[in-house]
Amino acid sequence: MKKKVIILANQECLRAYNVITDDLATPTTKIEALQVDYNPLAPDPTDTSDDDGCFPGGSTVGHAVTMKHREAHGRKTEKKKRQICNLARAITKIVEQEQCDLWNLAIPENNASKLIKELPISIQQKLTQLKKGDYTWLTADAVGELFTN
Repeated sequence: MKKKVIILANQECLRAYNVITDDLATPTTKIEALQVDYNPLAPDPTDTSDDDGCFPGGSTVGHAVTMKHREAHGRKTEKKKRQICNLARAITKIVEQEQCDLWNLAIPENNASKLIKELPISIQQKLTQLKKGDYTWLTADAVGELFTN
């Protein structure tokens, strides 16, 4: 019997479920929620940067150059990249800890390809099904139906 994990993710939320299948005469599938250690609200170092986007204001020769023009150049893009990287690390940790043979993923379409590129090759190879959408709000029963149909 192969062990399977289902992961539902977006940039703010990560939920994981263990799929338990009974291999008796009447196979039944149960979904069990896993404890996930994912905190997307951790302090972002770029939010408190003092000199992000500061450029010299100009001065005369022999005088100190003052800094001005504080603009957040590329801050939003870097924050999104960091969130995807943190999400990939959390997913890798779940798949490795559960020692699963297969895993399924549901994630919004705009983040799917970026996230999969961040995952290690060994984790990518175990991915059997990808649903592009935000399903983090589903109940455990609905999660089982989502990936069995």
